[in-house]
Amino acid sequence: MLNAIGSKVDLSDSNLEYHYLVADLLENETVLKMMEFPHHGDTTCFQHCLNVSYYNYKVCRFFSLNERAGARAGLLHDLFLYDWHTYKPAKGERLHGFTHAGTALKNVRDNFYISDLEADIIEKHMFPLNITAFPKYRETLVIVLVDKYCGLLETVIPRLRRVGTAFKKLGAKAKKA
Repeated sequence: MLNAIGSKVDLSDSNLEYHYLVADLLENETVLKMMEFPHHGDTTCFQHCLNVSYYNYKVCRFFSLNERAGARAGLLHDLFLYDWHTYKPAKGERLHGFTHAGTALKNVRDNFYISDLEADIIEKHMFPLNITAFPKYRETLVIVLVDKYCGLLETVIPRLRRVGTAFKKLGAKAKKA
């Protein structure tokens, strides 16, 4: 079953409109390569992009924005294809947070046809970290927020669960004593 974090919806269900919009991407070898790279905590780059894509789609749909562009750009927004945790920038090269959106956009353009809207979403999803990459479209503002929300879910929630588990174990030990 393919699902976004916090969702019980099976995104591999071909009857879903979301699946229809991104089915070709979900089967693409380049996109599937993202499964090989860790991203936030225990989340792979592919799972993160799936999370962002699905929630981007939902928010864009809710606000009557371009949900197709939101879903597709969300799935492709981090198509940089390297482990950023171990990547060493060359001398003079900026850090991953400042460069990966451009790298992803280049990789996307090398593999897919995308609209100007989708390109803006991918290229500017790191605003405001990249302060000069100001979003041109409302859909780009959506991914800016959804990307941060998903990153938070993927990093903070698992850590909170581990802390909760540790406290439960301490409580159990205290009861036995």
